[in-house]
Amino acid sequence: MVITIRAALSCSLLAFICCACEAGTGTGGAPRGGSGGSAGAGGGGTLPDGTPTEALLPARIRRLTNAEYDASVRALTATALTPARTFAPDLRQDGYTLNEAQRVDPLLVKQLASAAEAIAAEIKTNLGAHAPCADAAGQGETCATTFIQSFGARGYRRPLDQAESDALLTVYRTAAEGAAYADGIELVASAVLQSAGFLYLTELGDGAGPVVTLTPHELASSLSYLLTEAPPDDALVEAALAGTLSTPEGRAEQARRLLDTAGSERGVRVLREWLGVDRLELTAKDSNVYPEFEAVKASMLAETDAFIEALLGSAGTVGQLLSADSTVADAPLAAMYGTSTRHGVLNQGAFLSVFAHATETGPVLRGVTVARRVACLIIPSPTELDIDVVPPVPDPSKTTRERFAVHSTDPVCAGCHSTIDAFGFAFEHFDGMGKYREMDNGQNVNSAVTLAAGTDFDGDYADSNALALALAESASVRSCFARHVFRASAGTSGALAQASEDAFVAAWQADPTAASGNISETLIAYAKSPLFAQRRLP
Repeated sequence: MVITIRAALSCSLLAFICCACEAGTGTGGAPRGGSGGSAGAGGGGTLPDGTPTEALLPARIRRLTNAEYDASVRALTATALTPARTFAPDLRQDGYTLNEAQRVDPLLVKQLASAAEAIAAEIKTNLGAHAPCADAAGQGETCATTFIQSFGARGYRRPLDQAESDALLTVYRTAAEGAAYADGIELVASAVLQSAGFLYLTELGDGAGPVVTLTPHELASSLSYLLTEAPPDDALVEAALAGTLSTPEGRAEQARRLLDTAGSERGVRVLREWLGVDRLELTAKDSNVYPEFEAVKASMLAETDAFIEALLGSAGTVGQLLSADSTVADAPLAAMYGTSTRHGVLNQGAFLSVFAHATETGPVLRGVTVARRVACLIIPSPTELDIDVVPPVPDPSKTTRERFAVHSTDPVCAGCHSTIDAFGFAFEHFDGMGKYREMDNGQNVNSAVTLAAGTDFDGDYADSNALALALAESASVRSCFARHVFRASAGTSGALAQASEDAFVAAWQADPTAASGNISETLIAYAKSPLFAQRRLP
């Protein structure tokens, strides 16, 4: 199975690109990288640190996300183009774009081809930087071979084997014959950028199983994409080849270096996708009800990003994310906020706007999101319960809360809405775009709630600020955050990944710094875990 998948990865996605490998023979697909071998026994066994082997994720491959694609072509070619911004949107699992379900459908094949051709054309116009050749007429094939070894290895994030080099040399000859050296280089670049070796990350390991350790190149790539959304730098590859990444301590050291030097874009994405605020760009409001919204939407996005970046840069915790009493708002957004008190990211315009309707607030949207994403409470959907939802009838004489409170009077709905409403109604002082209000339909807003969901933060709260402060102190909220970091990092969730998730949370709880809710250290805790470095084979 490993050989078959590896062989397929060295092949192109498009028919015109030559593929000299044959699945199952080992040609172009033999295991690559250093030694690591089997790491333990199969089902029912345990790893040296006590992790059950059945908790390990299966050996697999995954496609780069759109953000990872842009970062990868930028690192490989120094292009200023960002073609993935126009690609079909990433598929998501549990809200996260980094996931094993990404596929290459016919539409994306066309988009990838167009992007590769545009970037390859750039390379053709700047051969001196990418593929210099003093005598292109007489030594073109020699220069092309050098380019293939260098460009291909950086594109595939590992050395090419002979079959792969030969296949790309055939691509070069096909284009250069009767044409020019530059044409051959252009087609080679286009081929690499459309190849599965470039578009997919492997997590296949280097042994026969039943438990395998990722190869040094796989460890370097996985760690780099986990923390920076980009290919590994030279220092990380060197550390991997030296065996440094084979230990939890070595991975943690390199992880902290990457976080210190590569910025916080990946961390920002994890937190935005966790809370769903990345959907703000696609959120619209009725301009008759919220005429100010479009003018401050960009400010809301900038606020949340800057707020998260500041926390990540100062060893921030999930508690601070939920409770901070300061933010980074520009003049238009500050004017909209006025003097209202706002604690944490849940009381910022981005979250409040996304989880609201076009013409009014969304107590159910806000309540369900906080319950599921922040508290990890199980709130089944109406579809799962075979319930037809009937929206509350518009009534200008009632507040939004009075209208939506009808759910809790219905025996069929009350079981869930007693919890949902306790979260959602707490935010009623903020309208559908996050602007503070005292009145709703001419009546005083009531945001007082009583939460009795069996959590460690059950109690009475005057409003969403008081609730946010309680969430920030909750051990169960910190544990929930760790679960979401696992889902966002491992690229999987649900029943099939439950054992893996539970094993990670157990390891996270044993790390005092990570268990305090430190955001960066929670990411690093995953990198240190055997769940990151090892896989099981069927």
